[in-house]
Amino acid sequence: MRIRSFCALLSVAALLGVGACGSEPVSPLPVELKNGEASVRVELSPFQLHIGDADGNVVLETYLGNDGAYGAPAATFDFFTEQLMALPGWDGYRAAEEPWRRGVTASVIELDGDRARFALDDDDVYLTLEVRLDGKRVHLSLDSREAKDAEDAGTLNKSTIAFALPEDEHFFGLGERFVSVDHRGFSLYSWSEEGGLGLGEDEPAGPDNPTPNGPSMTYFPVPFFLSNKGYGLHLDTTYRTELHLGSERSDGWRAAANTPKLDATVYVDADPLAIIDAFTEDTGRPIVPAPWVFGPRRRVGSGSMVGDVEEYKKMRDERIPVTGMDDAVHFLPALSQLGREAELSAWTQNAHALGYKVHAYNNPYVASNHENATADYEYGKEMGYFVKGPDGEPALTFFISGELLSVAAVDLTNPDAAEWYKGLLKRTLDVGYDGWMHDFGEYTRRDAIFFDGRKGDEAHNVFPVLSAKAAFELMEKERPNDYLFFVRSGYTGTQQYVPAVWGGDAEATFDETQGLPSTVRAGLNLSMVGVPYWGSDMTGFKCLTDAPNDKEVFLRWVEFGALSPIMMEQNACSNPTGEKKTKWSLWNDDETIDHYRQYAGLHTRLFPYFRTLAHEASETGRPLTLHPFLLNPRDPNVWTVEDAYYLGRALYASPVARRGVTVKDTYLPGGAHYVDIARLFAPEWVGAQDFTVYAGGGTAAVPAPLGKLPLLLVSGQILPLLDPSIETLAPATDPSVVTLDKVADRLDAVVALEPGAKASLTLEDGTELTIERADDAGNPGELTLVDEEDIADCGGCYLETTEGDVERLRVNTALVDASSLSIGDLRLTRKGGEPKRIRWDVLRLP
Repeated sequence: MRIRSFCALLSVAALLGVGACGSEPVSPLPVELKNGEASVRVELSPFQLHIGDADGNVVLETYLGNDGAYGAPAATFDFFTEQLMALPGWDGYRAAEEPWRRGVTASVIELDGDRARFALDDDDVYLTLEVRLDGKRVHLSLDSREAKDAEDAGTLNKSTIAFALPEDEHFFGLGERFVSVDHRGFSLYSWSEEGGLGLGEDEPAGPDNPTPNGPSMTYFPVPFFLSNKGYGLHLDTTYRTELHLGSERSDGWRAAANTPKLDATVYVDADPLAIIDAFTEDTGRPIVPAPWVFGPRRRVGSGSMVGDVEEYKKMRDERIPVTGMDDAVHFLPALSQLGREAELSAWTQNAHALGYKVHAYNNPYVASNHENATADYEYGKEMGYFVKGPDGEPALTFFISGELLSVAAVDLTNPDAAEWYKGLLKRTLDVGYDGWMHDFGEYTRRDAIFFDGRKGDEAHNVFPVLSAKAAFELMEKERPNDYLFFVRSGYTGTQQYVPAVWGGDAEATFDETQGLPSTVRAGLNLSMVGVPYWGSDMTGFKCLTDAPNDKEVFLRWVEFGALSPIMMEQNACSNPTGEKKTKWSLWNDDETIDHYRQYAGLHTRLFPYFRTLAHEASETGRPLTLHPFLLNPRDPNVWTVEDAYYLGRALYASPVARRGVTVKDTYLPGGAHYVDIARLFAPEWVGAQDFTVYAGGGTAAVPAPLGKLPLLLVSGQILPLLDPSIETLAPATDPSVVTLDKVADRLDAVVALEPGAKASLTLEDGTELTIERADDAGNPGELTLVDEEDIADCGGCYLETTEGDVERLRVNTALVDASSLSIGDLRLTRKGGEPKRIRWDVLRLP
């Protein structure tokens, strides 16, 4: 122990319970650590840890007591069973814990500046807890052994730390969770697994819904959450973890891990966005995807026809803005491209000419029982490139990937195997594809053995991260800033490698735990752990329940997809266990085509906004979609919100996610006004509700007839948009297709402004927009007043109208490098970036 002063010597003597300078023993004093951003106080007898902010206000403290798993840090032996599941991708873990062992009284082992180590010793356990401050981070490291002099943990294989639970504490994040947004009252484990099965639209979530494992089931767990009490917590381990968030008792919650060594980081900050910033600084910043990744994508086969017209041509004929097509040709695991290479090369070339990016399908497995993959499987087995079982042979599993297959996982902890895997993936690029669906990754067995010595129980959660990393490294080498692969599984750190995540195999209904309502929750939870680019299988994938897979599901899901960072449509209606079913599709009627055109157009027009937000995400981890908690963490009304969110700061979306709803009750956080701007993107809904203004700080009943998305513009924020004629974000050689280059000379800027307010925005390309509402200056620039039919294409002109609750002023600048103009009470300035016309659309609020 290093002591820096005589006073410190006296303090430590007191801590150890011995007399200083010949005095009688005294009661142990608390140990205190402070660094200006966080603080820790540890009481030794009985042990209790208090974590506070810079001012010493306690935000988190351990549970005081000795009741089962609740009390001081503890460890146990869990002789769990592995229940046989119908799908090997489902977790069969079933706990069987012995009584928890803990030492209630602590002693100081080491004290050095911002770091302290404590021992909690009892007859049958010896625990050490290290506490270290690092800025706003408080690192906790628990090590459990059966005895002080033991070299290892012995039989101990599970550890836990319990904390006190205030009545008003709530928890958010934890990766892609489908059942809850506020997780208080839930026990949730983190183990990447195959998706569950919903029990129907009218069945509430419960221990068996989704089946078989309940609310924890997710492809993409991240053991990191945000608390409204001013902290976030990350369990820094790849072993299976559990969080019991007030589900076992009302006054406590706890974290547990299937390892005797549990590391955790507590991030202390009142601002949850600052916590996400620190967390992604530690675990990896999100990348900035290729520009065209933000264009709508549809599942379209290379030979798909609509009547007598090829579908990819039909979309251009109908002027439906689509940038990407996913044809699901399975290169891995069974090489379904063999013998079709020339055909597929021609398909991708023809699609590129019309401004489409094209995507195939891969996963990190090789089939052992398919003739197409025989050579790959035999080579990988001979070279030792597959994950092994206890017998030293490839650890085979099965799943449906186009067909039922037995597959071996590439051992991505082996550098040579990882390079071989990249070569397998490169086959897709060699045929002309721009990327692929990067599927699966959740099927690692607990008894599997990896090249680097880890067993499956430790490597299971990290395997999808390694799979994404291999794809990322290949793409950065072969197609820098011009690729897309999208994953469904992941874990802590995945965000630094992936351009997009999709929410897995959703039920094509309003199913509560697997359908549209669940995908809204899943995306919001995922965004709160620093994964900003997500979307759902729009219109659903599975058709297993009795609820109709109908037009209402299709239209509502398209509306939600348009206001997701990634807009992608799935055309499957999978029901491998029962009768063949179909669902509503784009081409079923003209209303559906019009609806899709409008909302795909909205999503495409948002491109300059998405790109600006993506750069912010890459710099700070800030998500594109913001649950209202992230901007209003102290407002109790936002804690229960599950189906509304900010998209950036300028938009507030409240998608309809349940059947039969035509008026959406939506809580609007205070501090702003909200303007219904659906008319800007869906003109047929012109009516009394156009440009309705809602005050923040209460619940609004927003009209939402079928086909209309409740979409609100937040006052004081600028929304940048592309020209409505845009058809694709990808390049095209066909001159009839409207690409980014063809609309680069103009930008729409929509803003709602209160008297005396000011708004500004800097876009990715350096364009700086500023608008201020001040005194009436008249029309000093002598702008020309024009009619409605002329306002879109003129320069140096304006149009004033009264619409709904706003005075609407549209002002167009000329095509110049910079502009500064005044009209009425508005001052509008633009500088930087490439020359363009700015078409201001100002909604003046009373």
